[in-house]
Amino acid sequence: METSILTSKGQLLIPKRLRNKYGIKSGVKVAFIESKDGLVLKAMDEAYFDQFAGLLKDSVPSTEEFKTWKAEEKRKEEHRTDRKFGSPAKRSR
Repeated sequence: METSILTSKGQLLIPKRLRNKYGIKSGVKVAFIESKDGLVLKAMDEAYFDQFAGLLKDSVPSTEEFKTWKAEEKRKEEHRTDRKFGSPAKRSR
C-alpha cells in the first residue's frame, strides 16, 4: 500500500509506481468515482471513454421517430404563434 498527503491547496501526489502502472501521465484528467467501498481514481484516457462505446446505441431515435418529433414540435410552435399573433389569415388583413 502506498500513501500520499493532501496539500493545503487540495493537491494529491499519485505515487510514481502507480502513475506508471496505470498510464497516468502529465496533463491526463483523473476521474474520482465514489463507490460503496470508497473512492476510485481512474485516468480519463482513451480506454476510459472506450468503456462507454455502444452504451446509448438502442436509445438513439430512428429517422421516422425524429421526423415525428420535429413535426409535433413545429405544430406546437405554430399553435403558440397563432395564439400570440393571430392566425395567418388574420395577420394578412
